[in-house]
Amino acid sequence: MVVAGFDPGSLRFGVGLIRQQGGECEFLHAEEIVLAASDFSRRMGCLWEKLSAVFLRFPVQSVGMEEGFLGKNVRSMSLLAMVRGVALAAAVSRGVPVKLYAPRLIKQALTGNGSASKEQVNRMVRRLLHFPAGDRLGLDASDALAVAFCHARYAK
Repeated sequence: MVVAGFDPGSLRFGVGLIRQQGGECEFLHAEEIVLAASDFSRRMGCLWEKLSAVFLRFPVQSVGMEEGFLGKNVRSMSLLAMVRGVALAAAVSRGVPVKLYAPRLIKQALTGNGSASKEQVNRMVRRLLHFPAGDRLGLDASDALAVAFCHARYAK
């Protein structure tokens, strides 16, 4: 089964795909969608197009996505909620189910520590998913792969 993980951001959006076979997970694809600093509706149109291309290229059967956390900046939370809405719509419009995960649970599933740093998550993603040595893996992409790993582990 091909599982996607999404790490939403209004300027950088992480996408990670893994193949789950039995209890094993292997790296399939990772990218960081960079959304140009244009107006928000254009960025969301770009995100829709890029995610649509991912769904066309890979037979994604299930999506895990990092849910928002409460912060002090209400405007940022609102923008991220809309970003998650675009990603959710891109998946469900293709009949792909989506499940949301708390950041702490994602980190705990991967590292055993719900307070792990982005760098720790990146190292564990590389190790657990046998990411090609020497290849660049950005922090947003590794976070997305961590979401996919968590989803593969906990989704029913």
